[in-house]
Amino acid sequence: MDLVLSKKDKEFLEGKNGESARMAMEVLVELAKSYGASMLIDIKQAHIDGCSFAATRQAGLEFAEKLAAEGGKVRVPTTLNITSRDIKRWKDFKVPENFSMKSAAMEKAYLEMGCIPIWTCAPYQQGIIPRFGEHIAWAESNAINFVNSVLGARTARYGDFADICAALTGRTPYIEYHLTENRRGQQ
Repeated sequence: MDLVLSKKDKEFLEGKNGESARMAMEVLVELAKSYGASMLIDIKQAHIDGCSFAATRQAGLEFAEKLAAEGGKVRVPTTLNITSRDIKRWKDFKVPENFSMKSAAMEKAYLEMGCIPIWTCAPYQQGIIPRFGEHIAWAESNAINFVNSVLGARTARYGDFADICAALTGRTPYIEYHLTENRRGQQ
């Protein structure tokens, strides 16, 4: 199946919405192609799992800083998963200063892009709760299960970096649990 891009998607790829959004759309197009998606769809919100320095390390920090430096701004309400340290008391927990400073730099980059710092892996307990049938881009394993099975909203399992790309464009590949046929129970 060929991927059909909308006028909006093409404008992102042409850089009409800024360099960060262009880079984000390139990632989403490649993701869509790898899944054999036919199109991209709008999302109502995102939850970023890849905002933890402990999880994504230097590559994640550089990616976030580049997106922020290029003027990236999220286009949908976007919450943040846990951070890699206690923001106020990291010294009390003997977190190495270099690690803490890199975590702080990553947090800063995501905040500059307009993300909401709820710092939890359970965004359904605080933040913006998705409604039944809404397409969203959440990238935290427990949250993905909860939102698909309990709330009835629709999200795929987004890996680190795909989550922020969806937030920066407000678009995502039409794959996995976004598709009605993949939401049927199985025996």
